Amino acid sequence: MRDTAGYAKVRRTAAAALIGAALTAGTAGCGAGTQNKATPSASQSHSHGQTQSPGGPPGPPGPPVEQLKAFALAPGDKAGPYEATEPLLDEPMSELYEAKPEACGPLTSLGKAGHTAQAYAKTGVPGEWQAVGTDILLRSYKDGGSTAAMKALAEAGRQCAGGYTEDRALAEGKVLKVEPVKAPALGDEALAYRIVVQDVKDKDISLYKYLTVIRSGPVTLSFRSDAIDTKDFGGVPAEVVTAQWEKFAKAPGAAS
Repeated sequence: MRDTAGYAKVRRTAAAALIGAALTAGTAGCGAGTQNKATPSASQSHSHGQTQSPGGPPGPPGPPVEQLKAFALAPGDKAGPYEATEPLLDEPMSELYEAKPEACGPLTSLGKAGHTAQAYAKTGVPGEWQAVGTDILLRSYKDGGSTAAMKALAEAGRQCAGGYTEDRALAEGKVLKVEPVKAPALGDEALAYRIVVQDVKDKDISLYKYLTVIRSGPVTLSFRSDAIDTKDFGGVPAEVVTAQWEKFAKAPGAAS
């Protein structure tokens, strides 16, 4: 039987060690389980700045990093049965991964499609090792970068449906399959994927991850959920998506 708790500890320790080494060197979907709530987009309720349409002029840059941090769920914020916590690491582990082929990179990190600023918050249910954990990453773009990032993600979803390889800190991870799933009716556009991953220790075991990305003007809100369990948990928790979206959409000064 797989030592899932031990595996989680090793994975967290390895990522933390890698980040520490980088600092020393001076460097760095909403699926079936996610509510598809017909909430007006942020661009309908207030302007987040204009993005570049194909062939159109570039728009103004999105909000700076300090504003993005204010838009993200803060430690203690509730999302149904979930509660936002201090992030274990400065950035999700996936931000440290590279994809092979490179075109699949946006599925591992939307940062691989380029970004100008980011804020990060992690939500989860402390003390329950089988609970779903979700990394939330807000990014702000300029010159139509948010639209380009979504286009790169959509293309990666098509090209990498049959799987790809993640180059991780201590091992290579095999993604077996990438499937589009129903995205929430939020923002200007949204994409969601179910990602099936081969366990690094037992190749007969498949694990599940879900990725949902919502674009609102020059800002993207990325939700990446997984669980240290072999059960398919069905998607990014709807409560987490709703709580983060509502805080973002209603935040004072959110308009660029």
